[in-house]
Amino acid sequence: MRFTLVLPGLLDLPSAAFACIENSAPALARLVVAGGAPTTEQDGLIAAACRVCGIAKQQDWPVAPWLARAAGVDPGGAYWLCAEPARFIVGQSDVRLGGLISDLEAADAQALVEMLNAHFAADRIHFVAPTPSRWFARAEPAPRISTRPPEAAFGAPLTAYLAAGPDGARWRGWQNELQMLLFEHSVNRRREASGLASVDSVWFWGGGTCAEPAAHASRIFAAGGLVSALGRSAGLEPAPLPAAFAALPSATARVAWLGTLDADSVDAQLSALDSAWCAPAERALHAGSIGEVELLLGGRALTLGWCVSRPSLAQRWRRLFVRPQASPLVARWVAEAAEH
Repeated sequence: MRFTLVLPGLLDLPSAAFACIENSAPALARLVVAGGAPTTEQDGLIAAACRVCGIAKQQDWPVAPWLARAAGVDPGGAYWLCAEPARFIVGQSDVRLGGLISDLEAADAQALVEMLNAHFAADRIHFVAPTPSRWFARAEPAPRISTRPPEAAFGAPLTAYLAAGPDGARWRGWQNELQMLLFEHSVNRRREASGLASVDSVWFWGGGTCAEPAAHASRIFAAGGLVSALGRSAGLEPAPLPAAFAALPSATARVAWLGTLDADSVDAQLSALDSAWCAPAERALHAGSIGEVELLLGGRALTLGWCVSRPSLAQRWRRLFVRPQASPLVARWVAEAAEH
């Protein structure tokens, strides 16, 4: 029986933050070292959330139809994309994704979506906005594109993160049309006059159809967020995250999706999660009450994963006298993944 522990945010911290792993989280360090070379996932925690919910990768990790369902939109069998209202940063030599727009009024969102639907009707793209900050686009027929989540592109030049694939050029052209359409819209002129960020474009990502979920974790425990929304949409009914490993039920395979780490108090946060989660999971692994610990360290654009099996008696004794050096290993693996 597997226990999966997800630690979001660690890989988004400055590399210097890794240096405190041994002192603040010794059990975490032992699990990392015992797991050897990790698997890597360039789409970060999006991929991890889909995997534990049994959502298989298509051209993208198809989060759009599942999130649309969670927002009250019936996706049917159509192809859907997330179409997040976004702002761009125009520099001297490139354009970057500055962030997503989360403060739109409902009437303004509806006005923008109606304008886009009128323009793209002949292209068979239909936009919906179940909430002012969460938009989706239905495309017919299904495009042959691959996209990247906005978290992966934040602050970076856009070129490498725009739609790719056989139909990528067409969708990149439509992205330019969107920018021109939105530039002069009265909603944006009014927002700029009020000191608010304009909606420069939409960010297409997470495209696919609602295929039947495959094998998934028996129970997911999370404090909200993407994995909870996907899980509910896929019929898993995620439970609230308890305070510690000891409060989890023991009869099923479980996923504990912890809160996001931040740079302001990383030492204290690592120490707390090590005591509440990593150390008791390690003890349960050694005792044989769980067969395997899957450890996922996640960030916006990268996740490192390890599967740690129960060590032999000799391995357990040896680890009592050897202090694991996980920090340089994690830093090296993050750097190697960035090169690829």
